[in-house]
Amino acid sequence: MTLSLSKAQTIEEEVAKKSCECIQTKLSPEGTISQAETKRCISKSGDKVLKSKDPQEVKRLTKNMEETVERLKIVYQLVGKCIPKTDSQ
Repeated sequence: MTLSLSKAQTIEEEVAKKSCECIQTKLSPEGTISQAETKRCISKSGDKVLKSKDPQEVKRLTKNMEETVERLKIVYQLVGKCIPKTDSQ
């Protein structure tokens, strides 16, 4: 059942989930994370998810810049829910 649910995730949800996992490992003792570190987590997670996909699917997902930007907006909205605080650095 879990396998079928993970397959049903959108690419945005997959990237956000991995990003949140990364962010949790990077939180300071005070529970904060810098914007730069957050962006690095999202970027690395996006790379990991895309590398796990079929090359044809990746090509389809990334060929339209406007759609890619919209996907990133969704990822950032989802990731925003797992960030307790952000340092201004």
